[in-house]
Amino acid sequence: MIYVLIIAALIIINFTNIISKIQKKEYVSNTENFVLNNYKLIFGTIFLIFFIAFWRYSCFFLGFNC
Repeated sequence: MIYVLIIAALIIINFTNIISKIQKKEYVSNTENFVLNNYKLIFGTIFLIFFIAFWRYSCFFLGFNC
């Protein structure tokens, strides 16, 4: 269970570092502009997919017989 939290923390740290680097750039491409304008939606979607996948396979991770 702890490794799932560590993976989630690393994803959050990596994503926020990418946003910070893009915001500091003087020239921003269309893709980077899309990420800047929609990073909350992108992060929410990643979190939702991660949550659903963890919930679906939680019996496997926790060692229960479902």
